[in-house]
Amino acid sequence: MILFFLVGVSSLSVIGIYSYFNAKTAILNRTLDQLTSIKVIKNEQIRSFFQERFNNLLFFVNDNRIKAIFLDLYNYSYKQSLPKLLYHDFHLKKLNKTDFRLYGFNNMFFLIKGHKNEMKIFKTGDSTINEFNEDAVTLSLLKNMFDSTQNTNKPYIIDFTKRHATDTMPVCLIGMRLNCDESELSGILVLQIPISAVNNIMLEDNRENGLGNSGEIYLVGKDYLMRSNSRFIKNSVLNTKVQTTSVLNAFKDKIGRALIDDYRTISVLSSYSKADIKGLNWVIIAEIDYEEAMIPISSIRNDILFLSLLICILLFSLAHIISRTISQPVIRLKKAAQSIGEGKFDENVTVSSNDEIGMLTDTFNKMSAQLKVEKEQRMIALYDGQELERQRISRELHDGLGQKMVALKLAMESTNKQNEEKVRETIEEAKINFAKAIDELRQISNNLAPNILYESGLDIALKNLCTSLSRTTNLYIDFSTHGELEADHPKAKFYIYRIAQEALTNAIKHSEANKIEVQLIGNKDSLILIVEDNGKGFIPENKNSEAGNGMFNMKERAALLNGTFVVETEQGFGTTIRIKIPRKNSDK
Repeated sequence: MILFFLVGVSSLSVIGIYSYFNAKTAILNRTLDQLTSIKVIKNEQIRSFFQERFNNLLFFVNDNRIKAIFLDLYNYSYKQSLPKLLYHDFHLKKLNKTDFRLYGFNNMFFLIKGHKNEMKIFKTGDSTINEFNEDAVTLSLLKNMFDSTQNTNKPYIIDFTKRHATDTMPVCLIGMRLNCDESELSGILVLQIPISAVNNIMLEDNRENGLGNSGEIYLVGKDYLMRSNSRFIKNSVLNTKVQTTSVLNAFKDKIGRALIDDYRTISVLSSYSKADIKGLNWVIIAEIDYEEAMIPISSIRNDILFLSLLICILLFSLAHIISRTISQPVIRLKKAAQSIGEGKFDENVTVSSNDEIGMLTDTFNKMSAQLKVEKEQRMIALYDGQELERQRISRELHDGLGQKMVALKLAMESTNKQNEEKVRETIEEAKINFAKAIDELRQISNNLAPNILYESGLDIALKNLCTSLSRTTNLYIDFSTHGELEADHPKAKFYIYRIAQEALTNAIKHSEANKIEVQLIGNKDSLILIVEDNGKGFIPENKNSEAGNGMFNMKERAALLNGTFVVETEQGFGTTIRIKIPRKNSDK
């Protein structure tokens, strides 16, 4: 059940893990694609914004009203040809007609270079035009603008710059040379771009715009300071430093996306590239918190875990049912095998299926029946062998030793009627007969337990057996040996001797042979016993019970020694018995 369950859970785990990581990769790629798309849109918007400001500057530079104001300011500054009061009213009307604030500028500056390279700066206010001398930073930027545009007719831009440490409205200026008809007149027109215009384009805090709750797009300058406000930090322009991997790669003109730690040291998905703004070295970054991007992935993970749990419960239940279907027959077979091991051969297991378990059960029942038959055969062979041995010993005792003892008894009883000389002869004859009786008794004892096996070895014992049987049966029995003949264990010698004894007894009684050859062959691996006669042979299916029991006993003894027992016989052509016993046998 555990194995089946583990297979199912392993497959489910592989599918679940693959699905999770596949979905994770797809969602992360989709999020990064979405960030890149929004970044491209914002990049185009900010590029268009600055391009439009450049176009507006070009429009104002070529506007005759602006030129007229510029000439009047020049005359006012250097020629004093206009009264101050008239200057204000006259120029304010002209300036209101241009209404430069509608084009997205904060202030308009006129930079005029007059006699002896003297430069004057005028700034437009809400209702007047006044000379500018408010802060040193802006004055320095305007002078830098003047120097950068004197010898060119192209617009020039100065990046956002803070006028003081707490300035929340940094200055960004674009300017261009003013071309007037008077050759002695030199000056430029400068417009101030408000930071709020850039923030209006870049800063997004509506979760419906594709950036969610934590997404943002911002600009970073070459000094690694923000050029647009952060969604999370107020007044971050020129105050918040961003030196992340994305910013560094973007300044190397790389375009890409990555999982990084942002300026808040929070893991984010980031898409980066250079900002396409003429005259400004900025990069544009689109980011969203990794944790927020992982929300749908976490949902998918939770769904996979929930479904996996349900499927695991189903798999466990199914595994339990299937395992019981498989294990119950096996348990019944186990109990039946234990019963057979205890000697109860009547066990029969019901076949309840046609699968492999059913086939195994059927085979087990056949094995049980075969074991029962073999047990019966063993018992029959054992009892028959014992009975035959008793009958043989009885015959030997009755026909041989018994008759001799009776003859001795009669001879001794006859001495009552004999003279002294005759008694002496009878006693001498009795001594001889007693010696013969003792020899015969020793022979019977030796047949029951041949001590020569332990005293002289297997080859000598077999040779004596063949000689003894040949002498008592007047049958030619040839015994030969080859190789190393010593057995590894006394039991092996005893069993081989009994096999030879049984084979010779069967051949003498049933084969009608006049010659028997016995060979004992030894090598480093095994002992081989061959008993071959030239008798009438037999058909194994028709052999009589005595020969059958003898064959069975020999086969059993060979099996106990892990050996093989082979009978080669054909009616009319004798019988050959081969027993091969390996030298290293377990003591069974």
